[in-house]
Amino acid sequence: MRLMVGVAVAATVCAAASLSVDNEAGSIEVIVTATTQLTVEGRSAEPLVAAQDIDVVRNGDDVRLQVRPRQSPLDLIIRLPLGFSLEASTVDGAISVQGMVHLARLETDTGAILLNIPLRGTRLTLDADVPPPDFITPDKRLLRASNLDLAGGRTLWRLRDRLPENSITYGDYRIKSRAPRQVEITAFEPPEGWPLRFHWDAALELERLSRPATLPINSEPAAAPSDRDDSPGELVFRSDVRMVNLTMAVSDRDGNPATMLSAAHFHVFEGGVEQRVANIQAGDAAFNLVVLLDMSGSAAPDLRHMRTAARRFVDMARPGDRVAIYALTQGMFQVVSPLSDDREALLAAVRNLPAIAGASPLYDIITLAYAQELHQRPDERNALIVISDGLDNQITGQEAPSSVRFRDLKRAAEEMHAIIYPVFLLSGRRFKKSFFERAQERMADLALASGGRMFPADDISDLDPVFPLIEADLRSVYSLGYYPDNQDFDGSWRAVEVSVDEPDVTVRARPGYYAN
Repeated sequence: MRLMVGVAVAATVCAAASLSVDNEAGSIEVIVTATTQLTVEGRSAEPLVAAQDIDVVRNGDDVRLQVRPRQSPLDLIIRLPLGFSLEASTVDGAISVQGMVHLARLETDTGAILLNIPLRGTRLTLDADVPPPDFITPDKRLLRASNLDLAGGRTLWRLRDRLPENSITYGDYRIKSRAPRQVEITAFEPPEGWPLRFHWDAALELERLSRPATLPINSEPAAAPSDRDDSPGELVFRSDVRMVNLTMAVSDRDGNPATMLSAAHFHVFEGGVEQRVANIQAGDAAFNLVVLLDMSGSAAPDLRHMRTAARRFVDMARPGDRVAIYALTQGMFQVVSPLSDDREALLAAVRNLPAIAGASPLYDIITLAYAQELHQRPDERNALIVISDGLDNQITGQEAPSSVRFRDLKRAAEEMHAIIYPVFLLSGRRFKKSFFERAQERMADLALASGGRMFPADDISDLDPVFPLIEADLRSVYSLGYYPDNQDFDGSWRAVEVSVDEPDVTVRARPGYYAN
């Protein structure tokens, strides 16, 4: 028999909201979800389960569940919003947690302990009076088991993580048990669209981004005999003709957007040879605008001004445009809001920005920001705005530097289907001069590689001069696709130049691409 209890909550990834569960006889299974709805499902072998069997006490976003079944044990399945802390206790029931819990305090007397958690980013201490007869983990190099001698001749079996002291972590687990019948700890793999990621995931994402950055297109009839079927007279279409997409800003001599241009106005040269323009999206076409907020300790931004900046970019959107808000916080990548044209939902998300804290693996977070949604939209107009002082920990030599080297990120930017606009906060000048200068140079190089521009700003509190400049540049952006004559994608670099048949008009685009 089932019993469902639903509790609407509004926790953010770094919220202090909590769930406390006391279930003496039954098991507790917790599944972390990227939603704001906390649900509790009770299962029992008895035909009748009353709502009174679960006592729900709520204080704001802090929820306490006390289970006192009047008949047989009641097993709980809890879907817990990401961002909650968790306390769970039972006597003989198993405790299972799947996902990312910010803070967990778990206790079971003899029940199994089953954890599917991000091992590389989780602190863990498990103390048991008796070692479990069944201990399972995919990589014991990440965990250390030992027997401790206590006063009075007692011993304690302790399982701990092996993470270095300065590691970036999200979860902190403290677990107590007398004689657990099983301990199983496996590595959590975030599902697609998961809003929180560790910065070291960027290295794998960059490898994925280095795969073909062009779209397979079923195109024109093949001309070569080898492209035809053996059946006489049957026309066959090639499936391997590929298109290269370019995003570029086009403006007049005064820096104003050059609008009303068609494909006929554009000429694309690859390796000095003119190519055939297949399609173009004009400056007034819908835009995907991703705003990445550097909320790390190095940037030392003011949360109120960060909210103001994010709201201004939401207000900048026109009908049909979509905006996403991402953040670098606690050394991790967080989706505050995915791409959306729902202005009210975006503004609500901005009100729940995460805390300002942590290291600055900026290059990793930029990589993850592009890979999150824009990479899947190569034939659309995309822009990535990065509000930061540019000080990756690779520059400062502090803990948790990016796993992605800047030169690799810059190369990837040359292939990205997005223009990058760094809003470079000059407040970074308080750091060592050589650090500041290198950060500024790298942000300018990143913008240039993508066809974008860097916009210096004195401070996060004074972005008013920057907003109209970015808005004008966004409205000058065109997306253009062409079929390279050379369809041998051998990984080599191909220089690309774009010109426009209009007087006093300039084009700013990435200088080429790698033919992967």
